[in-house]
Amino acid sequence: MESNKKVVIVTGGAWGIGRAVVRHFAGREYAAAIADIDSERGKVLEAAVRNEGGSSLFILTDVTHEQSVRGMVERVLSELGHIDVLCNNAGIEICRAVHEYSTADWDRVLNTNLRGAFLCAKYALPSLRSSRGSIVNVASIQAFVSERDMSAYAASKAGLLALTRGMAVEYARDGVRVNAVCPGAVNTGLMQTYLASHDDPQAKVQSMSEAIPLGRIGQPEDIASVVWFLASPEASYVTGAFLVVDGGVLAKVSA
Repeated sequence: MESNKKVVIVTGGAWGIGRAVVRHFAGREYAAAIADIDSERGKVLEAAVRNEGGSSLFILTDVTHEQSVRGMVERVLSELGHIDVLCNNAGIEICRAVHEYSTADWDRVLNTNLRGAFLCAKYALPSLRSSRGSIVNVASIQAFVSERDMSAYAASKAGLLALTRGMAVEYARDGVRVNAVCPGAVNTGLMQTYLASHDDPQAKVQSMSEAIPLGRIGQPEDIASVVWFLASPEASYVTGAFLVVDGGVLAKVSA
């Protein structure tokens, strides 16, 4: 199955932003490796991409386990031949006040959102250095500003920006560019879980949309197109950058 196409790995690729990134790249002649812990969604997406004439490979992956990450990268190299883009998108939220977090909660968030990105980069970089490829990390505006009960998530995303900056400097001489996308509110599974905790989810969507200067919650495709740009030749002089995609939230002065 070795591919002559360029190859992208998308972690957390089976749903939400990751699924949109997979579809965006697969629709532009990339072979897309879907690395996800959800077998059902992953296999459905793999089949859908192939039915649409694209190239995809689902690999069951837990980014918190080093052996799983190493095996995923080895399989990509074995079946697709090389890696051109790594999109570190896998992430979770556990919403608590700091004193309410268990150590296990804290570790789970940091291990998924930050350590997972480190592990994937560690094992993909030898191939990325050969291909002079690109890493795009999906961070969050929570790396810059904070909401209640989001400290672990915010810390993980701020750490991801520091990792992005450090890798950009370390691997620039190898031609490997490393950048981050920082989404605001995006309509994903995580968003739906958050909305389900409210008595009137539709009213919450309306109030959230009104607080965003562009007047709407983002869609996964809004983020996927920016990931594509940062990985593309059009961004060949961009590395170590953090691109905010939030509908104008961070540009707005609070009343």
